[in-house]
Formats: sequence, structure tokens, C-alpha cells
Amino acid sequence: MLLLRIFETKIKQDDDFKPLRKLFSTDYKWKNPKTGKEESNENRLFSYLPTVSNNQILSELNDNFFPFYSSIMNSARQVFEGNLPQKVQDQLVLIEEVFSNSNFTNNVNSGNLGEVISIVANDIEEARLLKTDLLGDAIESALSETGGTKDVGLFRTPDHIRQFMTGLIEPTFDDQIFDPACGTGGFLFDAFEFVMRRVDPSREWPGEKGHSELLDYFDDYFKTNKIEFPSIEQTTQFYRGGVTGIEYLGMIRKMAAINFYVRGLNPHNIEQGDSLAKYSPVTDHESKSVILANPPFGAERDQEAYPDVWQEYSKESETTILFVKLMFEQLKQGGKCAVVVSEGFNTWDQGSAKALRKMLLDEAQLKAVISLPQGLFVSKNGQGPKTSILIFEKGGKTDWTWFYKVSNDGYSMGTNRKEQKGNQLVECLSLYHEYVKKGIKPPETKNQFCIPAQWIKTLDPRIKNKIRKETRAVLAEKGKKERVKKEKELNKKVKAKKISEEEKLKELKTFDQMLENRIQNEIAKRIDKAHNYSFNLANYKSTLSESQINDWRKALKHIQPNGATTLDEVYKKLNYSKPQNVLPYLLKLNPANALEADIAREYVSNLDKSIVAEQKELYAVKEIIKSGAKYPMVKLKDYLILNTNKIKPSKTPDVNYKVLGVSNDVGIFLNEKLDATETNQSYFVVAKNEFCYNPYRINVGSIGLNTFDYDNQIISGAYLVFACKEEELNPKYLDALFNSKGFLSYVDGKANGGVRMNFKFEDMEAWEIPLPSIEEQNEIVAQIEKQKAIIEGADKVISNWSIDFEYYFSRYKFSQKALSELIIESLYGSSEKSDYQDEGYNILRIGNVGFCDFKLDDIKKSSLSEKDFNKYKLQKGDFLIVRSNGNPKLVGKCAVWNSEEQFAYASYLIRFRFKLDEVEPKYVMYFFMSPNGRELLNPQAGGGTYNISATEFQKVQIPYPKIDIQRQIIIDLDAKMEILRGLHKMKTEAEQKIEKILAEVWGVDKKEPTKTA
Repeated sequence: MLLLRIFETKIKQDDDFKPLRKLFSTDYKWKNPKTGKEESNENRLFSYLPTVSNNQILSELNDNFFPFYSSIMNSARQVFEGNLPQKVQDQLVLIEEVFSNSNFTNNVNSGNLGEVISIVANDIEEARLLKTDLLGDAIESALSETGGTKDVGLFRTPDHIRQFMTGLIEPTFDDQIFDPACGTGGFLFDAFEFVMRRVDPSREWPGEKGHSELLDYFDDYFKTNKIEFPSIEQTTQFYRGGVTGIEYLGMIRKMAAINFYVRGLNPHNIEQGDSLAKYSPVTDHESKSVILANPPFGAERDQEAYPDVWQEYSKESETTILFVKLMFEQLKQGGKCAVVVSEGFNTWDQGSAKALRKMLLDEAQLKAVISLPQGLFVSKNGQGPKTSILIFEKGGKTDWTWFYKVSNDGYSMGTNRKEQKGNQLVECLSLYHEYVKKGIKPPETKNQFCIPAQWIKTLDPRIKNKIRKETRAVLAEKGKKERVKKEKELNKKVKAKKISEEEKLKELKTFDQMLENRIQNEIAKRIDKAHNYSFNLANYKSTLSESQINDWRKALKHIQPNGATTLDEVYKKLNYSKPQNVLPYLLKLNPANALEADIAREYVSNLDKSIVAEQKELYAVKEIIKSGAKYPMVKLKDYLILNTNKIKPSKTPDVNYKVLGVSNDVGIFLNEKLDATETNQSYFVVAKNEFCYNPYRINVGSIGLNTFDYDNQIISGAYLVFACKEEELNPKYLDALFNSKGFLSYVDGKANGGVRMNFKFEDMEAWEIPLPSIEEQNEIVAQIEKQKAIIEGADKVISNWSIDFEYYFSRYKFSQKALSELIIESLYGSSEKSDYQDEGYNILRIGNVGFCDFKLDDIKKSSLSEKDFNKYKLQKGDFLIVRSNGNPKLVGKCAVWNSEEQFAYASYLIRFRFKLDEVEPKYVMYFFMSPNGRELLNPQAGGGTYNISATEFQKVQIPYPKIDIQRQIIIDLDAKMEILRGLHKMKTEAEQKIEKILAEVWGVDKKEPTKTA
């Protein structure tokens, strides 16, 4: 239906097709082979179909439209004077191909077909028909609905990525442009439109659907990058073979051919078949000057091997590798290629992948590796693979490669992508043409970095040493056995007087030389095989921040370099030189290079601490490396957006504002008591995932991430409010870092000894954090959220559970008894001073009394005399209770000592000993730690504290069951306390896991850093 409408538009608008209008006049008669009658064709244009009823539409198409268009060439020859123009003939052949042997079966629902015709007639503007990839859009929609794209390894390249790649390569009329996996022809007609706009700036490519920032870029580009109008010879050549492609699927090849037809290109330049199988070194080698492609990832091969593409790896199963090799073979010397590859291609370890990456370095100029965001290729079935774009030019050698990371491609993530500001593709295009294309390195930023090819080609000397050692050990052992055998044979010959002793020694010497040669050759082969030639930036750019690199260089700037030139030589010198002599070799290591920084780290970490302490330069390097994180260190400045949206709610009192606040304990909360309209104060409008902090109280935790999503959320103008660039920095990841000790240490450092904290936004921007990729951040956040859920669940149970004596009151009989009747003795604790010291007796203090238990992880000692210690010494069954504290909730906390360890106790505790045949101390403890027991204690205020005395405590009447009932209650509560301890343990373990996660992020051994700036 779409092709019929496009054809009708062509004969209206395209001058070359004007003569075909006669075919559809009332005067022209055509013999219908189905009926054998001569008929007129005025009703055989698409515009007639919407007038046909649903019950007639199938017969109209099958009996009239299909027969006419399947033989339209004969009719066309009758209305043209002379021969058909080549362009018209090529496109009519395509129409015949599409409509020949075609018809709609009776299974097709006429109502649905009528709806399709209505959509094609009414929902598509005529101006768009000849300018956009409507067929590609339709195919993508259909295949993504069914998941068909995934099955054939096909993920259609988004329009803006095709336009971006075309803009990088800049094809011209003199190029032979090719796509070996062309799909519906998107890359090819974008390249064609790019070329045409360079001679005719009035053309509208990329079209109104393009990203607004890309449209502005290309408008400026074409104003200053015009080319001369081509000669007839150039245009003829360009039409015949300037834009070509191959598509595997027959249906999609037809769609590509139709796209060519729409644009006036030669539809027959799109072949159907397996590009890998079609390649012929005789005719196709170095036949193309521009290749733009997004080959299928992980597609099935049509045949077992493709020796013409790559003899050495003809049976390679990963088709991406074979396609990139095919493109390399087809490029002319000086030809340019832009190809989308899966991120895995950059690091795959199989021999073919490594050999191909080496080839792109040694036999081409790998200009750029552009990392695209996850989720760019997406269908109804979910995200496609993470991808990169490789830009290379055949011939010469790679000196350096530009790595650029795109985190914002101009559209939001998800299935329904919407345009957003800050499209990095524009910056990437500008930097590429201003610098990279000219062989100039752009200034380094957070998004881009130039890597010398030598870095990529360099194998870690530690790996080389390991290979040498292991290979020599294996082959030398094998050679030793062979030599013994050889010597025995030679000894027999000597004994038989066939050779002399001298000849024997000569042969053994030759054997030893040949064995050494074998070992050296095998070492060389294994070292060569160990090279990865990875195109992953993270392998080369060290995680040290710019300031750390500067500190490194500053520490060594006065050192004179030595003669070592290669990394192997430097590494050898480090291993065999005295520590006092290594500084010239450390100077040779580049801290910006991940491998060289790691060699330095390993070296200084293995040095004795006393040696490092003696040399300030070694100490400085060790401290810098020690503070280095697992991920690149960046300043927040490039990742934050300050909120400046202030309002005065008093001016709009009818609006229902939700006022937010920040608590040190819970972060951002909803302050339902505050009415913002009652004062003339200014407030910030706060969005979800924005941070709010009080610049004067941030040092005590006054910062939070807003997770609310109410209408009209606001917070006091005294706060500072900012958001993250979420395509690069996950706000929950940053929130985790804000909750680390490292941030608090940084904040404290900014206080500069002032009386009052004032943490400015500039201070926030200057904080350096480790920044993993957004995918890794999401994974880190997921891990932390999982542990937080455990903590919150445990907290919920712990905070809501209490000892329920009402339950026991309902089950057992109780009398009342004063504690004085059950107590043998009471004794206040020692007032002797205690401290953290090696000598003395262990002392329990208030903080060591937990909930029905003792916490022994923070113990002080006291220099008590032996006599006093014996007086205050605890024994099993002793009941300790807190008698005095500034917090009334702590007064009355109690526990029963049940350990053989030697402990005394401090003066704010009272020890009671009970008549064990009448009462279990644990029963008393559980009762007084229950709400019922707490109510009976009445601490008296005095002198700024709350107190209970031993005398008053003994007057308390408690519910008193028989001793066997007490023990049943204890057994029941012990079991519940065991569950509670399990929850506490789970919570502690979860907290420790979060600490470990953050420690790994910061690059420290066990705990998060205490200082980050």
C-alpha cells in the first residue's frame, strides 16, 4: 500500500515520471490479462482505494491493481517517446518485482486491509513520503512487536545515530558507499542525502524528525562545507555504483530497494544474500571507499566457513568479527569506515578478535572508538547490546586513538524515547572534525581521552615474565629428558667407535642450542598470543584523578631521568635496582597509564615501610596510589545541576504546597505541620531525585535525596538544591557516597577551623568521587538497596517487638511479691576511674549493658586493688541495673551476668544477688525490660540526671509465679531473644556488606576512606 502511494506521489512530483501520467488518463486503454478486456486505468492509483468498500477491496487489488503493476513496463514504453530513461526503467523493474506473483488471499481480513489503506492515505503527509524511512519504521515496529529482530541479530540503527555516523565520515560523489548488512537501506540513503545536501543546502536532510540540536549542527555544517556540483560523468557513476548494499532477508531487501526507488537511486544496487559468502577477493577487494554499517550481532552463519573473507579464521562463529574483517578487505587504501559493534568486540579474547584489533592498529588508522549508552538499541523485548562505533581509515598505522563516551545521545532511555537537551553527539562531531580528523589531539575532558596505540599494543611485563618462567620450566624439563635419551644414544655410538667423544660433546652442544631456540620461539609465540589489543578505555586510563597525577609528577619533578626507554626495561630496573636508586625509573612510569600506575603501586606496596619512610618521594607516590580508587576519580562539578527555581508560596495561597525538610536520621521528610503560605519566605521547587542540604548543618548530616514525587514540592530557600546528570551519575549511588565517612571528612576539612560551617555549592562541586560506568553504578546501587532492605526489615521487627508479659498473665497464675523478699544483697559499683589501658581489671560501664545482654566490644580497665576487685567481682547469676543517666530511657536497663570472665562494674550500676531457690534473676531481668516492668520504675530527676536507688528498687512489687513457671517463661523468651539476636546479626552483616561495597568503590581494603580530599 505504501509503495502504491509513493508511486502516485512520484508521478505527481518527479519530472522524470511525468509521461507515466498518460497511463492513468481516460484515453489510455490497457488489456487486463485476467479479464481479456481493454480497460482504462484512472482507477488504478492508490488515491482510488479509500473509495472502495471493504467487501470489494480484495478483488479490486487482486483483479485490477496487481495485474497492472506486475507488467507496468510494457505500458510505460508506450507512453514514453524513445527509450525509457535508465532511472525510470530501474524503478519500474522494482515495481514489477514487488507485484509479480503477488495477491492477497481470502484469509486477509478486508476490514483490517481497509484500515491499513486509511492509515496510509490519511496519517502520512505527502511531504514525508519521499524524505523519510517510513518502510524502515514500519519494519522495525513489526519486528520489535514480534521479537523478530532479536532472532536474526537485527537491531535497527536509530536515525540520529545513522546521521551522526554519516556526518563523521562525510561521503562525497566520488565515493563508492557500501553497507554489507543494509537492512532497509538507512545508512545508504542517509549517505546519499548527505552528499546531495552538500551541493544543495536547500534539501532538508536530516529532516524534521531529527534531533533539534543535531539539526542545528548540520545547518551550520552545510553552510561552510559545500562541494561543487558534480559532472554528468560523476552523477552517472554515482547512480550506477556509488551507493550499494547487500541484505540477507528477501522481504527487507525489497524494502531497501523501495527506499532507493523513493530517492531516485538505483534499486538494483541492493542485492539479496549473505555478504560474507558473496565476497570475491578478485572483484571486491579494495572496491569501496566508504562503508557505513551496523552488522548483525551473533547471527547464524549460512555456511561452515568463509575462506575468502579470512583464510586463517574462516570458521569463526562470531559474525561481527567476520563482518568487520569483510569491511576491512573491501575498503580501498584511504577508505573510511564507521561501524557499530557490540561492546564485547572491543575485548573478546579469541584469536580472531585479537588479530583483527591488531590489524586495525597496524594496517589502518583507528581514529576513534565511540562508546554508546546502554539502551540505545531497544525493542519491546527489552534492551539490545551495549555498543560502540569504530571509525577507521585503511592504510598507514595508528599513532593514537580517540576514545569518546556518549552518555546522553539526545533522548531519554526506555522504549518511548523522548528528546532531551545536551546531545553529546553534537560535541563529538565538532571535536572529531576540529581535531581528530586533522590528527590533532583534543583537550582531555571527562568524556574523552586519547590513547597512544603503543599503550594498546603493550603487554604487561609481569605477564611476560610469568610466560617466560612457566614456558621455560615446562620445555626445559621436557628437554632434559630428551637430552638424557640423546646422550645415551651418543654414548652407544662412542662405545661402538662410530663417533668420537669430541663429536658427542659437539652434538650435545648443538642439542642444547636447538632446545634454547625452541624455548625462545615458544616464549615468543605465547607472549604474542597473550596480547589482547583491547579497545576498552578502562584498560588504559588510570583511576588516579587529575590532582593525584599532578601530585605524583610534582613529587618526582626534581629527579633526573635515566636511559631506560621501554616499559620492559623500566620494570627490569625496578626489580634489580636498590630502592635508593629506583626514583629515575619511577619517573619513567606514566601515572595516567593504568598499567604503569599499577606497576608503580605493586613496587612501592612491596617495599619495607622503613625504606619508604626514608625517601619522601617513595612515600608520596605510595600515599597517592593508596588513595587511588577502583574507578576513575572525578570532581562532581561536571555532573551536578544547581536548582535555581525559587518561588514565594505566599503569592499563591490557593496552591497545596508540600513542604519538605531534612532530618539527620531519615533524610528528606514531609513537614505536614508547616504552612509555607503564612510567611513571605522564598522556597525552592524540588523535583524527585534532587538533593537538598543545609550549608550550615551538612557536617551533622543535614543532606538528603528527595524520593517524593508530589505536585508542588518545596523546601526552604535556606537550603541548596541540586540534581545529577542521571545519564552519567545515578543519584542513589551519589547518595550512598554522601552517607560515607569520606564525605563527612571532606565536609569537616572545609570548615577550616571556622566557628560556623558554610559548605558552599562550589565546595560540593570540588569533591572528588570514584565514578564507575552508569551500568556499574546501577549494579552497586542494587547491591546496596538489597542490604538496606534487610536492615530496614530487621529494624522494623526489632523496633516493634517488646517483651509481652500480658501474654503470660493470661496463661499463668501470679501473686505479688516485693523484691526485698527475694534479694540477698545489693552493691553499688566501683567509683575508681577506668580507661583504655593494658593493665588492670575489666570494668563494665553503662554502655556495656544492652537489651537483656552485655556488649563487650568496648571495654575499659581500672587499676583496682585486689581487695576492691574481689568486692566488685561479678559471678554467674548477678543482676546488674543502670541506676543513673541523663537519659531516663537508659535508667533501669538490666542484664544478668552469665560468664566465667573476670569483670568488675562501675558506680552507675547496682548489683543485686537473688535467692536462687525462689526466683530466677533472668525472670526479673525480662520483667523489668518489658513495658509492664518499666512502668513500675520511677527514676527521680536531680542534678541533670535521672536516678533510682537500691532502696527504692527493692520496694517494687513484681508479679511472682512459681519457680517452674518462671523457668518456662525464660525458655520462651530466650527463644525469642535468639531470634532477635539473629536479626541484629543480619542487620550488622548487611551494614558490613554496605561498608565493603563502598570500600571496593573507593579502592580501599576494608572500610570506606576517612579522607578523600
